Amino acid sequence: MKEAEITEQFRLLQQEIVLAGEAIEAIQRDQRAEVDALRLDVEVLQRCLLQLHPEFAVHFETIRAELRREIDPEASQYPLH
Repeated sequence: MKEAEITEQFRLLQQEIVLAGEAIEAIQRDQRAEVDALRLDVEVLQRCLLQLHPEFAVHFETIRAELRREIDPEASQYPLH
């Protein structure tokens, strides 16, 4: 290969890497937005349940404590019981 061809191949690879990096950043932004939307939805559901069933707060904390012992939040898949 001639030096000019190698230089062009290198330039194209650099450009491809930049584009891939930009795509990853866009995906990460989208995922953060989706996580934020889920957090909001969970908060809305929790507040609705608290208004409809004030005893929910006690049950929620009890169930949360049980699940924290049963489920590893760092695991990629949660076990189904």
